Amino acid sequence: MILNKYLFYRFITGLSVSLLVLVSIEIFFSFTAELKYLNVGSYGIVSILEYTILSIPKSILIMFPYAVLIGSMLSLGAMASDMEFISMHAAGVSISKIISIIMFQAFLLAIVFYAASDTFVPKFTKLAESNKNSALNKKIIFNNNGVWFKDKNTFIKINEIYSDDNLKGLTLYRYDSNDNLSSIKTIRDARFANDQWNLIGIEEIFFNTKPVTKKYSDKEVTPNFIDQRLINIKTNKSESLSLKDVVINISYLKDNDLDSDIQRKIFWEKLFKPVSTIIMLFLAMPFIFGRHRSSNISQRIVLGLFIGIIFFIVTSILPNLGMVFGITPFLNVLFPHIIFIIVGFYMLNYQLDAGLR
Repeated sequence: MILNKYLFYRFITGLSVSLLVLVSIEIFFSFTAELKYLNVGSYGIVSILEYTILSIPKSILIMFPYAVLIGSMLSLGAMASDMEFISMHAAGVSISKIISIIMFQAFLLAIVFYAASDTFVPKFTKLAESNKNSALNKKIIFNNNGVWFKDKNTFIKINEIYSDDNLKGLTLYRYDSNDNLSSIKTIRDARFANDQWNLIGIEEIFFNTKPVTKKYSDKEVTPNFIDQRLINIKTNKSESLSLKDVVINISYLKDNDLDSDIQRKIFWEKLFKPVSTIIMLFLAMPFIFGRHRSSNISQRIVLGLFIGIIFFIVTSILPNLGMVFGITPFLNVLFPHIIFIIVGFYMLNYQLDAGLR
């Protein structure tokens, strides 16, 4: 227990320092990047500060695995340089046992961290982006032909999306059970507030009547219009979605016979995050316990960062590349992890042959 507590103390100390430094750098660059929008619309210095503060949880989430990697090299590397591991080894504790303790502690910490972040990071990220887009009056639009959705027997085209509760230029094509066009409805403006949609400038043409009829309305209030999950799927990035949101999105897409591969990829990426973090840490172990354990800290940091960058690039590219070739999202996410686990074991065995076991 004494050894477990001591190793955890050294690991958490290095992690805390690394996370503080990395998040501080991320916040600084985030703040300076937002300055280019200063005084655009109502996006002033106060709005920039608010956006930066609300984005801190996202910055912590992004930097956490790298903080684990760098923190382990700082703290455990210092222990290796001070011959503490040799003392432990002389006391009958194998290096494999020490690595197992560190990996198990880091894995539990990663599970707790990602479980907690899954509840509050999406909330703050959505709020930050929503406030920013409102202040800039920024459109979230993907192409000149608008954004298309399918909601059961209705095809929806939206020209301008400012947020999931502020839409402009909508056209709804409704079909009956025989796949015949029954109506076309155009709406100038749609806003969601108080659990209901406020529609402005409505024109609807009915084709299932004889003769064809047309209906005009200046304003309409309805609780059932467009499921906001449709808009969230299109507009929100993965860090703005909780695991629960992704599961709901997958279910919704399947119910509407739509492709859910992207959402399933996001689901497995979120589920594998604790494992990804531990693999990054595992890849650093050879440079702590192997033949490089006597080298200086700067060399370990460079080597560790190099490994982390390679791991990040490969785990980002391969799943997306697999999507192009139609490979199952689960295998897309799993395959890079298996590759790096094998590489990690090979590197560790190779390094320990010249170091301690």
